[in-house]
Amino acid sequence: MQAMVLTTACFLLSILPPTCIQYLAFRLILQEPQKTRVRHSYLVIYVIEIVLFMAIFQFGWLEFRFLSYKKLLMAYWIPYFLIFSFLARPYAYQNIFVAGMQGICTTTFHVLAMNLVLLFVPRSDFFTYLPVHLVLYTALYVLFSPLLLTFFDRLFLKYRSLPLLAFWKYCAWLPILLSMYSGFLSLKDGPLSQDYFLPRIFHASSGIFIALIIYMGTKLIAQQVDLQRRNHLLAAQMNALSNYTSLLQDAQKRMSIFRHDSRHQLLLLSELIHQGDDKAALSFLKTIDTELTQTQLQQWTKNQAINTAITPELETLKQDGVNIMIDLPFPVSLPFEIALGDLLSKALKSSEQVLLSLPKDQRLLILGATPMHDSWLVFIKHQISPDIPDDKSDLLQEEPYSQFVPELNTFSQAYDATFRYDLHEHLASLYLTIPYRIDWK
Repeated sequence: MQAMVLTTACFLLSILPPTCIQYLAFRLILQEPQKTRVRHSYLVIYVIEIVLFMAIFQFGWLEFRFLSYKKLLMAYWIPYFLIFSFLARPYAYQNIFVAGMQGICTTTFHVLAMNLVLLFVPRSDFFTYLPVHLVLYTALYVLFSPLLLTFFDRLFLKYRSLPLLAFWKYCAWLPILLSMYSGFLSLKDGPLSQDYFLPRIFHASSGIFIALIIYMGTKLIAQQVDLQRRNHLLAAQMNALSNYTSLLQDAQKRMSIFRHDSRHQLLLLSELIHQGDDKAALSFLKTIDTELTQTQLQQWTKNQAINTAITPELETLKQDGVNIMIDLPFPVSLPFEIALGDLLSKALKSSEQVLLSLPKDQRLLILGATPMHDSWLVFIKHQISPDIPDDKSDLLQEEPYSQFVPELNTFSQAYDATFRYDLHEHLASLYLTIPYRIDWK
């Protein structure tokens, strides 16, 4: 009885490291509610398995021998795998891959621990020393777990924004199928590590090569995606420059017309002053000042890339009678300036669709940015119809916002940004937080 309890306790201890790794591999990419649900579910499953595995041998549902523990080892992970796939469905295929790679590691560490024990224990007495083997196996798993976590972190954290669903859909099955094949071959009583030592070496080698192939494959895909993103941003920048150049040409034409008319305007102004008609002269000066202002393009921010991107849309909004309030204290350069400029330009286009549907006296646009200690908060607010309630929860599912959300998701994934929309006092507000450490010195 004591041997059964001790062996089962050691077995339950041995399944803790791979179970923790199965969760920790995704700890940096899961949302906080998902993390909480996964942790609670894993704890419940583990408690159930403690009771169940003790009852299995207590009531004789399985014989107390090595083969029974091998069967439990083949089955214990299934509930954890299924519950994670259900709670974190976007990462179901990556979960399969992690389970498969852990299966290869489990087999390898069991072989290493078993051969170490068999150096000092006769093969016929191995089951008596199974607790020693399980403790040794657990120690090996804990020892190598930082290496496993580093691999999964680089694979999932560094390349988590890539559209790799089709990639994982097919590649994820290779390690788990290999692990299942190896596991079913070992379903015989007694230690088989010495009999299968050479195949186990090839099995471990295959796991290393699979890890390298998957990592290098995702790295190459990431390079291609990054190149496409850069090309897209370059095209967006060229388009913004083209629009900005057109505006400069229009401003130059207006300046030429203004210069041509300025002689007559000055003569008329001189005549009004000579006649003593100060009121008419001041009114005429205001008209000249307005015309002069229209010949110039306003500088909205010191960052030229962002200014070039947003100016065409802002000039269009001004011509449409939109009241614009802007405060963009961006520095001269930012690592994400081209992407942010393109995003703001598209956000302004979406806002324009809403603003043009309102009466001219209700067309208000607010665009601003606030530097914080380790991020930039960028916000865009525009007036909406008074008929839309502030508690409307499906704003992002309607036009024109639904068209713009994919752009926000792409930007957020590329730069680890977060965003949210809300409604307050008939203003639709987009808040975008971009991690960027600011040097205040």
